[in-house]
Amino acid sequence: MDLEAFLGDVITPLLDHPEAFRVEVSGEGRRRDILLHAAPSDRGRIIGKHGRMISSLRTLCRTAGEKAGLSVELELDDEGTDPEA
Repeated sequence: MDLEAFLGDVITPLLDHPEAFRVEVSGEGRRRDILLHAAPSDRGRIIGKHGRMISSLRTLCRTAGEKAGLSVELELDDEGTDPEA
């Protein structure tokens, strides 16, 4: 199960600054924490209207994790990544 590639394939086409997008996976054992980093201007696109996009992404990641016997949590980085840096 390659959640990094999946999230990259789903989210990157939506972004104005895809070069600033990255996925960080951490955790051990049966737990995985996924942190999405994106340009501040792209955060709204990842969150979606009324939070529907991020909620859907969390559901997909949790379901994929369950199929692999993992507990998966997905979060969007609060800081954002500046594409100009």
